Amino acid sequence: MPNARTKLFGVIGDPVGHSLSPVLHNYFLKKYKLNAFYFAFRVVPANLGACVQGAWAMGLAGLNVTLPHKEKVVELVKFRSPEVNLLGVANTLSMREEGVAAFVTDPAGFIASVQPMQPLFRESRVVLFGAGGSARSVAYALSKMGSRELTIVNRTYDRALHLSRFCTERLGFRKVSILGMRDPALNDHILGAQALVNATSIGMAPYVDYSPLPDFSAVSQNHFVYDLVYNPVWTVFLREAKKKGAKVQNGLDMLIYQGLESLQIWMNETYSIARNELNALRIHLSTELQS
Repeated sequence: MPNARTKLFGVIGDPVGHSLSPVLHNYFLKKYKLNAFYFAFRVVPANLGACVQGAWAMGLAGLNVTLPHKEKVVELVKFRSPEVNLLGVANTLSMREEGVAAFVTDPAGFIASVQPMQPLFRESRVVLFGAGGSARSVAYALSKMGSRELTIVNRTYDRALHLSRFCTERLGFRKVSILGMRDPALNDHILGAQALVNATSIGMAPYVDYSPLPDFSAVSQNHFVYDLVYNPVWTVFLREAKKKGAKVQNGLDMLIYQGLESLQIWMNETYSIARNELNALRIHLSTELQS
């Protein structure tokens, strides 16, 4: 039962009704026997500043931040981790006595989620769909794993150019190319890549009939295809890539590991999850998506 010492956590976004974060974090809170609860809060962009200040004033313990607030929230906090300063995005807020501190756990979550495949990324070429905050976090994670060439595929050139310059000037990529989603050169870039990563929201429920890649003819068994989207579990992007023989993975494990990283920041403790528990949690979250 809640009492005066119960900690309150949550996720803020707009929309936020699709989020699995409450299910995930309440699982963690129960597993680690923490006196706390986690909720989802829809916060429209105009109210973001009031939300952050109000959460700190009321003594909430911490918040996760999802679309569309990951960039804007950086301007509203007192303290920023080195990765937040580098990437300009945050997905975790810790409410401290002296003010709000911002962190980004997406890169660590991505790296942990692909742990069995990490050797693939050394000196690799990757096709990255998207140029927003999530794409920036993935690009950073790819650089830490040793990827050296990147093709950014995005609908708007200016945003892709900004990410491209960041990748070459700050992350150490040897070569970065920019293409549109229907660029005829895209297939050639896919043929020369080892991995494809979707860091857009294309294909996320309720828009489940869409894919960031319109033509899968260049995808083969030589590719690893990763979709940050986890709702639905099987996006068009992953289904079509699997038909071509590619190894595929959705964003569920990234969600789990970035969430665990957030909890460690909030509680200043180290937590881990065993492989058998990870499998059970995947099933639990997948079942929740289908309910």
